Amino acid sequence: MYKAPFGVLRRGFVVAAVAASVSFGIIACNDNTSIDPLRDRIPPTLSLTPRTGLADTVIGFNTEAKDNLGLKTIHVQAIGAVGAVFDTTFTSTVTDIQLPFTLFASRTVPPGTPVTITAQAMDGAGNTSGVDTLIMATGNLPPPQVQVLSPFSGSSAVVGKSILVTVMGKAATKVMSLGLNSTGPVVRADSVLFASPLLDSTTMQDTIAIPANAAPGTLTITPFLRDSLGQRAVGPSITINVQTAAQINSVPVVNQYCIGNSAYDNACGHVRRVEVTDTVHVEADDPSGISQLGYEVRSTPGGPIDDSSTFVSNGQLTFQPHTFTMRLPYTNFPTTAYIQVFARNSNGVRAYAKLASGLDRVDTVTVVAGVTRSLPFGGQVADALYHPGKDRLYLTNITKNRVEVFNLGDSSFKAPVIVGSRPWGISAWPRDRNGTKGDTLLVANSGGTQISYIDLDAGASGSGLEVFRYLLPNLIVSTITTTTSATSGLPIRVRTVYDFSDRPQFIGATCHQVGGVCQDVILTYSTTPTPGQTPPFDNLNGTLRWENLTKGVTPAGHSDSTTSHFFFEQAIGQAGARGDTLEILRRDADGVGQVIIVPAFSALGSTVVRAQSLAFRDTTFVRSSGDFHRSVFGEGGSVINSRAMMYDVERGYDPTAWWIDLGVSPPVDVSDFIANTSARLFGVAINFDGGLSAIRADSTYVLNPALRLMGIFNTTASNAGLDFHPQNTGANSFPLNTRLVFAASSEPLIEIYDTNCYLRVGTIPIRDPIIGPVTAALRPSGQLVLVGATAKGVVIAQLPNTFTTTCP
Repeated sequence: MYKAPFGVLRRGFVVAAVAASVSFGIIACNDNTSIDPLRDRIPPTLSLTPRTGLADTVIGFNTEAKDNLGLKTIHVQAIGAVGAVFDTTFTSTVTDIQLPFTLFASRTVPPGTPVTITAQAMDGAGNTSGVDTLIMATGNLPPPQVQVLSPFSGSSAVVGKSILVTVMGKAATKVMSLGLNSTGPVVRADSVLFASPLLDSTTMQDTIAIPANAAPGTLTITPFLRDSLGQRAVGPSITINVQTAAQINSVPVVNQYCIGNSAYDNACGHVRRVEVTDTVHVEADDPSGISQLGYEVRSTPGGPIDDSSTFVSNGQLTFQPHTFTMRLPYTNFPTTAYIQVFARNSNGVRAYAKLASGLDRVDTVTVVAGVTRSLPFGGQVADALYHPGKDRLYLTNITKNRVEVFNLGDSSFKAPVIVGSRPWGISAWPRDRNGTKGDTLLVANSGGTQISYIDLDAGASGSGLEVFRYLLPNLIVSTITTTTSATSGLPIRVRTVYDFSDRPQFIGATCHQVGGVCQDVILTYSTTPTPGQTPPFDNLNGTLRWENLTKGVTPAGHSDSTTSHFFFEQAIGQAGARGDTLEILRRDADGVGQVIIVPAFSALGSTVVRAQSLAFRDTTFVRSSGDFHRSVFGEGGSVINSRAMMYDVERGYDPTAWWIDLGVSPPVDVSDFIANTSARLFGVAINFDGGLSAIRADSTYVLNPALRLMGIFNTTASNAGLDFHPQNTGANSFPLNTRLVFAASSEPLIEIYDTNCYLRVGTIPIRDPIIGPVTAALRPSGQLVLVGATAKGVVIAQLPNTFTTTCP
């Protein structure tokens, strides 16, 4: 009989004993490790979230922790601009808690300096949560961000080839430099130093060559950023698997491509609506190197190719990106198209982008009208104007103090024109009642009190040049009322002075004409309010005015009482039992000359007004008619019962009261508009001869010059964009294709309405919804041009002037 050695029996006994202890819940103490099946093994959870709306020197965040049975400790640590450690211990059962933390940074710490916060929780059984990390920055600024956009972590490369690396960085304090460090088979450091003006978001590309004698292994690439304050931020690393050529027998992989998006958009996707010159960005990798990238467009699946392009490289890069600009041959919109992209490696193997199933990927898109262009250096468009003599669009860039110039001939931006501070409204110098625009543009500098003159024939760049700044006057408004003295009991006059901002906002040019030729140019404009205005107008109320630019420029630099006008006519009347007599003084911009433009007391009488009706809520919109005869105004703001106004430059002054302009809408017309609409306004438009205007609100209200309601377009609410056909002359405009209005929609399209039957008679599909103004114009070629501001830039649609109405 075989007997097992004692050691074997002992080892078996130990195993049996352990098995028994597990079965009966007995703790084996030989290694002090619990094997109790009832022991809590569920770790706690913890998350960090920032708090907003705090002072610039305060870093605030919340720590939220949860556990199924009970928390024991929470450890929080901050390093960077502020250093701190917090340990919280719980002595009673707490399963869910949110702890607010507040850190205070010294005022000497530059805004944007990062603070890295980490936190971890432990429960009563010793289980620990993962470490959560939150990166914040001082000064209520977002922390700098830097990352490698391409190639992707985990990609492969071959010795003797090169890798093209794209790094993206963002910093609220502007990006001064971007760079990268690499370790492993290739050790190197490289960076790019950017010149002024610095951007808050930018990219760099760098090529890492892998020597033929490099050892295979893992290449680690770490991006970094340095902001304008010299602060350095490091981003997450990526790894590349470096192999020898003998290890490679590969098929190229298209790992990302974007249709209609920026090449380095982090949210790179496939838009379903594209323009004929939209972009296709393709990225592919192959360890043996990428030699070709390309795309193909068809109007039927598997049919003939309508548009294609191929990018050829030397095959040395294992990762290759490229952005194509399509040239789709379609002219009818919308049109359905099918897009495929492909790559070829240096061994000649070609492959299309694949679906997860392994089938070739085909993207179905809708081709729409228009060309969307981002502003060359960013910014925000406030207003736009088309000049047919130059066949160019001029767009005021309010944040860059410039007028952007877009040439329709080649669909490209030209050199901008530098103007004054915060340019807003734009208009052309009037020539005649036929709507001829002179070669001078007028731009309202809302950051100052001037109008810039741009000579389109001046300047070496061919875009034009600012040649003059007209200084607007200071218009001082006063009301005078009679009250009883509290001491003497006698009647006394009390003067209240209202000081309004004189900063121009939207503008519209009109002119007096003789024989159809413009004489004096009258610029109508709204003003940009500030909280520093005299109460009760310190709650951001602007004003309406006109300035005779022809008369205002005199050899002496001073003007008379008919050079400027403050719109008060809409406020004429008495409020309750109170009578406020109006007086307005014009003070020249140089502070030397002044003249009364509305007298308080004269031989011809005086004017009593309702003082609260003198000003208008911000923003008040202005547009002038194509023949420079009339202007329309619309009061903005966030409440209903907004006012609309009209101005007719040829009506002139009241012969019995020389200071009252009969061209300004009287109070009865203004109140009638409110009674008929009761609307909140978003924008205005006016047709060629000023016979019709349109007020964009919850719907669009069409008015005659007396503000009488003619009809309503059922446009979508909260969109401001609207314009008449450039040749529209009223409800019976002829030919029929001029009887149209073009309106922005909440959908990605431009709606077409008839100004006689007030119905929607057509649509123009575009890529993105228009969120700003719309401008319609005719090119010398006869093409219709529609311009609108979208969230991604400016869309310019050049279309045949063949749209017509289906109404009789």
